[in-house]
Amino acid sequence: MASNTLKTPQQLPSSTHEVIVVLEETHLVVDDVDTAPRSHQLVSYFNVSQADEVRERIQCASVVIATQALITAESLGEAPYLKCIITPTAGTNHIDLDECRRRGIRVARCVGSTSPAVAEHALSLYFAARRKTVLFQNELRTVDKDGKNSWKLQGSIAFKMQTANGHAPYSVEQEVVGIIGFGNIGKRLEVLCKGLGMEVLVAERKGRSQVREPSDKDSSHPRVPFDQVIRSATVIFICCLLNEETRNTIDARELDAMQPEVVIVNVSRGPVMNTAAVLEALREKSISGVAVDVYDREPASTEDDSAFLFPDTKDLNLTLSPHVGYFSTKTVLTMKAMVKDHIKNYVSGDFANFEP
Repeated sequence: MASNTLKTPQQLPSSTHEVIVVLEETHLVVDDVDTAPRSHQLVSYFNVSQADEVRERIQCASVVIATQALITAESLGEAPYLKCIITPTAGTNHIDLDECRRRGIRVARCVGSTSPAVAEHALSLYFAARRKTVLFQNELRTVDKDGKNSWKLQGSIAFKMQTANGHAPYSVEQEVVGIIGFGNIGKRLEVLCKGLGMEVLVAERKGRSQVREPSDKDSSHPRVPFDQVIRSATVIFICCLLNEETRNTIDARELDAMQPEVVIVNVSRGPVMNTAAVLEALREKSISGVAVDVYDREPASTEDDSAFLFPDTKDLNLTLSPHVGYFSTKTVLTMKAMVKDHIKNYVSGDFANFEP
């Protein structure tokens, strides 16, 4: 296992030699890299994320692999040899692309690498939120001085599965799914949800006055106006990229327009939702449940990282997982293959799949 101890490469980068630094082996182990005809040295760290630590460890790197570590002007420092940054993820919100362009650093991401696993995880979060799995587990484990929980005392606690407006929970055939973000994850979710018998609405981007005509590739997936999806959906899956356009896509206005039965699942990025507004809607019982795999600041452990972690949220229908939706055997194999391909393409000067 790699450590976080600073390592000095045996040879500095040159026109015939690459130094490849992996900042977070905790997310992805990279090996068997092909940089022919150039030689290379692979330097791996277990989990480097602080700006000063990142800066210190990439000063002798020509290629950096960063899964979540912030790559900014501060964390880059001088980085005189750095020519390429690769993220095994689909998103680049942790990388300052403008700063990289200014420095002439090429950036590549692994589009679609996580989509099968994330889509499946999103579905698991939906079922947990709709059926209130976490709340019921807590009910079973909460006993009085006589060793009795609410089930034993009341005979049945099925009524606690009711939606915010007091109705029994929907079955999958009754659900109307709204998908916000129709990239690889959104497309995979659409297939899975339709396979379960759900009606699926693919949302147009928020704020667009006209709905785009579907392309030939997406001819069977017509877009629906964003506001219509917000009003109609009983389940909302958020799987769009985070940028200034998508920040706070779900805010107080959208929450006010939602049906009380709605369950929101966010596998995108934390700031795509206004966390405080979502919590207020849950507390007021204007929505039925929320499930997230992503947070305003990660790793998350306290309310300083995410309002979802305030102590008084434990009794809400809130299902949390620690940004693990991507993790599967297929994801790891796909990430490794795509990272290796990006390294090979960088060495050969093929930048077709790099960020513009």
